[in-house]
Order: sequence, then C-alpha cells, then structure tokens
Amino acid sequence: MPPSRWGWGALAQAHAAHLIVFTQRLVQTPSLPGHEGAVAQLVKSEMQRLGYDEVTVDHAGNVVGMIRGSGGPMLMFNAHMDHVDPGDLSGWPHPPYSGAIVNGMLWGRGTVDMKGALAAMVYAGGLIKQHDIPMPGDLIVAAVVMEEGGGVGTHELLLHCRPAVCVVGESSNNCVMRGHRGRAEFVARVTGRAVHASMPELGANPHYPIARFLTRLQTLPMESDPVFTNASVAPTLYRTDQSSPNVIPGEVRLTLDWRSLPGQRIEHVAAQLQQLLCDDLESDYQAEVQIVQNRFTTYTGLTVELPAIFHSFLLPTDHWLVQGAQHTLSRAFNRDVAVDVWRFTTDGGQVAALGIPTIGFGPGDPQRVHTNQECIELAALVDGLAGYTALASEMAREPL
Repeated sequence: MPPSRWGWGALAQAHAAHLIVFTQRLVQTPSLPGHEGAVAQLVKSEMQRLGYDEVTVDHAGNVVGMIRGSGGPMLMFNAHMDHVDPGDLSGWPHPPYSGAIVNGMLWGRGTVDMKGALAAMVYAGGLIKQHDIPMPGDLIVAAVVMEEGGGVGTHELLLHCRPAVCVVGESSNNCVMRGHRGRAEFVARVTGRAVHASMPELGANPHYPIARFLTRLQTLPMESDPVFTNASVAPTLYRTDQSSPNVIPGEVRLTLDWRSLPGQRIEHVAAQLQQLLCDDLESDYQAEVQIVQNRFTTYTGLTVELPAIFHSFLLPTDHWLVQGAQHTLSRAFNRDVAVDVWRFTTDGGQVAALGIPTIGFGPGDPQRVHTNQECIELAALVDGLAGYTALASEMAREPL
C-alpha cells in the first residue's frame, strides 16, 4: 500500500543517500548537447537496477523507462540529460563537474538544469516498484537528449510516444508551473556591396540599414498579456561576411531572440520584422528576415532539422491538472504549494502543442540556471523525489 498522505517525505528521506549519490554521478559525467551517451548509459543502468518494467533507448538516444500501472491514462515525466557549457572554470566556487557537497548544497553544472530533477524522477519510479505503490496508469520516465540544443529529444520521442499527461522537471523551486512564453530565433540579413574601406562611396554598406532597423526595433509595439506582461525581442549575435577591418562587408546578419505569448503566430511576427527591416530600404540593398533552421546530430548519429521555434503554453489556474497537482503536492509536503509560470522556455511547449495537458515541477532555484553558481539544496532534491512519487501515485489523470 502507498504511504499515508503525510508519508511521502519520510519514504523519500529513507532513500535520500542513494538519490544523492546518483545525482552526483550524473553531474560528474559531462553531457553537452549531442554528447549524452555516457549519462544515458548511467540512467539506463539505474532504471534497470531499480526494477523498471521496461527500459529502452530510442533512435535519438532518449532513455525511456516504463512502469505499468492500472490501465488508466499514461503519465510522462520528462527530463533532459544535456546541459549548457560551464564556461570559464575559474568563476566556479567548486569545479563544475565535481558534484561537491558543501553546506547542504550539491554543486555543479546541471544540478539544477536538470540532473537533480532527472535523478529524482528516476528514483520515483524505483520507489513505486520497490514499495508496490499503485498508480492509476502507466508511468513513463523519459530522459531526453538535446533540449539545450533545440528540443530534439522530445521532438523525436513524441513521434512514437503520446502520454495523456506530462510533468516537465525543469526547476521551479518545487512549485507547480502552468506555462511559459515561447521563443523564436530570427536572422535579419542585409546584403549590400563590398568595397575597400578607403572608397566607401563605391560600396553599399549594410551596417547602415541594420542600424536603422535596430533603432526602429527599440520602439516596436509589443503585444501584452496579463500573466506574462508582454512579448519581447532582443538582438543578440551580429556577424558580417568579413574578417578584415579595412573592407566594407557585403552582408550583415543579426540574430534576434523573440519571446512570444500564447496565441501569438510566429509567421505574423516574421512578417512584422520583415516590414520593419525593409521600410525605406535603398535600391542598393536586399534584405530579409528568416526563422533560423537548425541541423542537429544526436549521439546516436541521428540527424534532425528543426526550426528554432519553441512553443509557448499556459494552462488556466482552474485547470484540472494544475489544481490536481497543487492539491497532491500540498498534501505531500504538508504546506501550500504555489502555482507560477516559468520565465524561460522548456520542452513542455512542444508537448502542450500536441494537446497534451502539461505542467512543470522540479527541485532547484531557476535563478541559478546557466550560471557559475549552479547548485541544488539536498533537502529540495529529496522533496523533489517525494513530489514526483506522490504525483505518479495520487495525481488525477482526467478531469475531476
């Protein structure tokens, strides 16, 4: 029988030592996008050791563990195995692949984003098997590849696996997340005429149209939203086709990071940016705005081409899944669990885009994500294990 409604924390605490060691092993194993093979093997082996009913590795390299429930709707726990580059190692208080534990905090790249959540999800499945905890439906624990590289793993997983409900484990301070803004990556390209810098009158310098575009971009009206405040756009990367300082380039490419609101059509945004770029454009220039198309290769050798579009999503506060998860976690933790939204995008957007009800729940502070101060509180990690186990066992899988 499952623990009493106050017993999930005690059950998780009894397995805390093994959970922490497994998290350390994951953090100590580098897994940049496209290089997750070693971590995938760790996850696969641990799922098998914990007694999962089925463990497979798909064509993209995702590790998918399944535990059979009582025949009801399938629940997916989704976590990614990759992490961003640690950057300058000198800025880290503790080496990024050390998995060091200092004052109750486990340090390292990926602790918050999101190997802590991954470990807790894997162990939640283990607790369910070891203690014969009943579930209303099958549980899928999906450890996916290349989330940081464009959501490749989840995209490929959803081609052959369609859960009824999904919980994404990105960090949320163990609160329930009901959505986030989307993201699209554009390139604004202006082509002029290259010439020696000593004779600028003979060329068409593309820096000037781009400069006018940037000025207009600052005052572009942005759609607003009562939850996410507004959409936003940020120029990020700037490239030319030249490396010589004494040559006027023939082409300039500017990358734009657009954060979209639920319901905002990316095609409309692209047309809006195109018009802004081409307003008053002289005949010496050609200009266009395009959605970035990326080509990825996973560690298994699979090549995937995807547009740089990451969907937004938002569930209402009174949605049955939001309320059910909040109720389940509040009982599990014996405290009120808040509901919020993420500032960043996750793989949850592409799951929700298929009509699958999706929420987020994960241990760790989101403000530590992608920083050299990345660490996770051990107590929060153990609470994450308790929360995932409770969600798998008690959370409603259909409208109440």
